[in-house]
Amino acid sequence: MVRRVLIFVVLASLAQTLYSQRESSRPVPVDLKVPDVEIVNQEGQHLRFDSGVIKNRTAVISSFFTTCTSFCPLTQQNLGRLAKVLGKRMGSDVVFISVSIDPVNDTPARMKEWSEKFHTGPGWTLASGNKSDIESLLKSLGLYVELAGRHQSAVIIGNPTAGWTRASIWAEPEKLQKVIDGGYSSGHAVNGDSARSQ
Repeated sequence: MVRRVLIFVVLASLAQTLYSQRESSRPVPVDLKVPDVEIVNQEGQHLRFDSGVIKNRTAVISSFFTTCTSFCPLTQQNLGRLAKVLGKRMGSDVVFISVSIDPVNDTPARMKEWSEKFHTGPGWTLASGNKSDIESLLKSLGLYVELAGRHQSAVIIGNPTAGWTRASIWAEPEKLQKVIDGGYSSGHAVNGDSARSQ
C-alpha cells in the first residue's frame, strides 16, 4: 500500500512538473551556428547534418538516447503528436531530427529499433555518428549535457537561413506548430535550459 502511494506521489509530481513547463515556457529566438557535420541515420546512411538532412527545410531538433526509459519515450510521444498535426508536411517542408547524446552505443540498428517502436515515420531522422562530431553538434545546438543519462528539455526549431527558436519539448503540438510556421517574432537571443534527469 505504501509503495502504491509513493508511486502515485512520484507520478503526480512528474505530471505537475511537465504541466508547469508546458504552461510557463515561451519560445525564444537563439543565435546558433550549426556545423554541417557528418551523421549516420537509422538506415545506416552517412549524411551531412545541414546539407543532407535539413536541406533548407524547417527542422525540429531534439536529443535522445535509445536506453532511456523515462523522459525520452514521453518526448518522442509528444513529437509524434506534432508529426500527426503536421501530416503531409513531414519530409516535405518540415523534418524532425533526434540527435543521440550517446553516439558510442546508439548504432543504426539500435536507432532503427527505436524508430520502429515509436513509429517515427517519413521525415524523421535519428542521428548518431562520430562522438566528437556529435558532441560538437549538440553543443552548437545548446543540447549538450555533461552527464550520461541526462538531456535537454528543449527542442530547437528553424534552419540556418531563417534562424532558430528554442522551445519546450513539452509544449502542446499546436504551440510548436506556430513556432514552425514562424508565429514567434525574432528578437534577443536567449541561451540555456536546464537538463532533465533520467
